[in-house]
Amino acid sequence: MNTRISPERAAQNQSFFRRLNDKIQRLPESATVITPAGEWLCECADLDCRESILLTIGEYETVRQTPTRFAVAPSYLHVVPEVERVVAKTDRYWIVEKLGVGAKIAIDESTKTGIADGEAA
Repeated sequence: MNTRISPERAAQNQSFFRRLNDKIQRLPESATVITPAGEWLCECADLDCRESILLTIGEYETVRQTPTRFAVAPSYLHVVPEVERVVAKTDRYWIVEKLGVGAKIAIDESTKTGIADGEAA
């Protein structure tokens, strides 16, 4: 991943993946897009990333409760230390938290999409 990404671009990219995951979450349970294992898109800042991560709906909603936090694949390749920090690690996914201006953008993006404080629109 390009670690020279700006805080603004990193937050915008991650918010893009969050919006996609939010749409996936709202699909009917019968939709075949979601695997029974709870497969989600990695929410890292790299728009070329195609990795998936496994979370239960409850785990995803817990991450979502804080608009500055994102679920990423469990590797430092999915972390931009200049603009975020790792706040939790599991063997299936890590949680990163945006810092500074990136945090503000993540909160603003969450509010714009009508999804804040963990509530799906």
